[in-house]
Amino acid sequence: MMQGNSAASISGSQQAAVLLLMMGEDKAAEVLRHVGYEEVEKIGVAMAAIRDVDSAHAAAVCNRFQQELTQQTSLGVGAQGYMRNLLVNTMGEQTGSTLADRLLGAKPSREFDSLKWMELDTIVQILRDEHPQIIAITLAHLDQGQAAKILGQLSSDVQEDVLYRIANMDKVPEAAMQQLQSTLKAKLDVSTSFKATAIDGASTAAGILNALDNETEMRILETLAKSDESLRARLEELMFVFANLAELDNKGMQLLLREITSEQLAVALKGADETLREKVYGNMSKRAREILVEDMEARGPIKISDVEEAQKAILEIAKKMADEGQISLGSSSDGYLE
Repeated sequence: MMQGNSAASISGSQQAAVLLLMMGEDKAAEVLRHVGYEEVEKIGVAMAAIRDVDSAHAAAVCNRFQQELTQQTSLGVGAQGYMRNLLVNTMGEQTGSTLADRLLGAKPSREFDSLKWMELDTIVQILRDEHPQIIAITLAHLDQGQAAKILGQLSSDVQEDVLYRIANMDKVPEAAMQQLQSTLKAKLDVSTSFKATAIDGASTAAGILNALDNETEMRILETLAKSDESLRARLEELMFVFANLAELDNKGMQLLLREITSEQLAVALKGADETLREKVYGNMSKRAREILVEDMEARGPIKISDVEEAQKAILEIAKKMADEGQISLGSSSDGYLE
C-alpha cells in the first residue's frame, strides 16, 4: 500500500498510474496512445507495483489535477502552454512533457507509430536483414531509448555502420523513404505513406549513444574515431555524461533535484565522483542530505547496470529541462544535450 497522503509523496509515474487507473480502461488507453514507448513502460511498471491505493492518495492525485484546472481563468489564451504545465504538474516532468509533445505535434513522426508499439524482438527481426541505411532511417525516427535497445541487439559491425549513417543524416531522400515503405508493407502489411523529413543526424546519434550501455557506447565511438575523428569529437560535444551535472549552477541543481525521485538519486550517486556528490549535497537541506546518505549506505553494493540506468534517467530529465530553458547545461565550450 502506498505510504503518505499527498501527491508529492509519490513519483510522477505513480501519480500518472493512479490517475489512469481511476479513468477506466477505455479512457486510459486513449491517453496512452499519445505517450512514448519508454514512458508507457514506466507507467506500466508503476501500475503493476500498485497493490492498493488508499482514499487519501487517490484524493490527493485528483485534487492536484483539479487545482491545476481551476487555476485556468480563461480558455484559448496560452492554451498550449497551460496544457503543457498541467500535464507536467500532474504526471511528472518527463512523462508530462512527452505527452504534451505528442499532443502538440512537437515530435512529428506518426508514420512510425506502427513500429513504436511493437515488441523489440519483432522490430529487430524486421530490420536485421535490411540495408544499414534503412535501419538508420527507421531508428532515427523512433524514441532514442527504443532505438538504442533495438541497435543493441544488432551485430557490432551493423551498430557502427548504422550510427555512422545516422550521425551524417540530414534530409532523408524520398527514394529511401519509399524503400522503407515497401519493406514495411511487405513484412507487416503496413501501407502508411512515408514522407522525406529533415533529421538532425548528429544530435540524434548522440542521443542514441547516451541511451546505450557504456561498453557499447565507447566501442562505437572508438570505431568512429578510426574513420572520422572529427565526427567522434562532434558527437562527444553533443553528448552529456552524468558527471557533467556537477557543472550546473546551484539554482539549476535545485530545480533538477525537485524533478527526480530519491530512489533515482540514491542509486545514481553510487557511481558518481566526489565532485558531483558534493554538488548535490550542497543543494539539499541538512536533513534531506542525511536521509540520502543513510539510504545510499543501507543499499550496499548495487549492480553497475542499475546505476547506469538511474543515471541515464536523470540525464533524460535534465535534457528535457534544458530544452525547455529551465536549466543550462554547460557553457559554449561544454557539451550539450540536444
